[in-house]
This record gives sequence, structure tokens and C-alpha cells, in this order.
Amino acid sequence: MAEITFIQPEHTVADRAGAAWRAAPPARRMQAISGVALGCAVAAAATTVAPVATVVTLAVVSTLAGLAALIDVHEHRIPNTLLLTALCVVAVAATSGGLRTSTDVLVGLLIAALPLFVVRYGRGLAIGDVKFAAVLGAAGGLLHPFAGLVVVWFAALSSGVYAIARHRSRLALGPWLWAGYVGACALGVLAVQLGGQAWPTPR
Repeated sequence: MAEITFIQPEHTVADRAGAAWRAAPPARRMQAISGVALGCAVAAAATTVAPVATVVTLAVVSTLAGLAALIDVHEHRIPNTLLLTALCVVAVAATSGGLRTSTDVLVGLLIAALPLFVVRYGRGLAIGDVKFAAVLGAAGGLLHPFAGLVVVWFAALSSGVYAIARHRSRLALGPWLWAGYVGACALGVLAVQLGGQAWPTPR
């Protein structure tokens, strides 16, 4: 008689997040909490320069990205469910902002994803990193179309320095992309505040 094999259902995002949290040392847990708090603080600061939809989106994406980064460190994989959820939130905010905002979001997505896609083509990255960068670039595009460049360059430089300093040949890129996203949003908010211009700035 043939042996019957039962296919086990895939773990949910909540299961994977719980496993990543339990496996994380205290320092990593504190970094995750601090990162989410900082991302939400940046979003709160954006209330003076951006629409409510953008503010809410920045906070939601930062939180989802922090969760994705934590899972990435644990599994070296990023859940598609988190990325798709974040992208849907960004799409709603972009649509509510009109054609210009939608264009900025698309530009942000492309300039964040294309460089990593080229590296991915050379087998240097996982496709999850490319998708993660695309989502973060799109979210950053709500503030500035070139925010995606900051996300990618910060992630590349900081992770490279860390890898060299720690003699690591492989590391999760997710946390570095997340940090780059929070930094890009902070720079975008600061630039508008210092410029004293209304949102959106007239062309």
C-alpha cells in the first residue's frame, strides 16, 4: 500500500514573526522596537508637510517593514503577505494624492528596485530583497520620488561596511533596507520643513 503523505499548511506570518521574536536576542528585540518607534515618530513629524493618507501610510509601512526585517534575519526570507499588504496601503495613498503622487510613487519603486534587480540577475541577492526595496521605494516616493535612491544606497553601504567589519560573507539585507527607508523618510520630511514649502510643492 502506498504511503499517504499529508501536506502541512505553511506557517502564517504571525507564526513566523513569533518564531523570529523568540529566537531574537534582547539587543535585536530592542532594535526592532526602537526602529518601529522611530519610523512612527518620523511619520508623526510628517503631519506638518504631508496629507493624512501619507502620514498613515508611512507609519504602517514602517511597522510592516520592521516585522519583515525581523523575519528576514531569522529566516533569510521575507513574507510576500507583508510586502503585498504594504504595497496595497501605498497604492491607496498614491491614488488619493492624484496623478503626480502616483507618478512619484512609481518612480520611487523603480529606482529602488532596478539596481537590486541587476544585482539579483548576477545571483547576488534574493528576489525578496528586490521586492522589499521596491515597496519601500514606493512608500518613500510619497515624500520624494528619489527617496528610493537613499533607501538602496544606505542599505548597500551600511551592510557592506558591517559585513567587512564582522567578516561576514552573508547577511540579511532586510534590516538595512528598513533603516534606509526610515532615514529617507526623515530626510524627506526635514527637507520640506526647512524649505518652508507647502505640500505638495508646486512645479
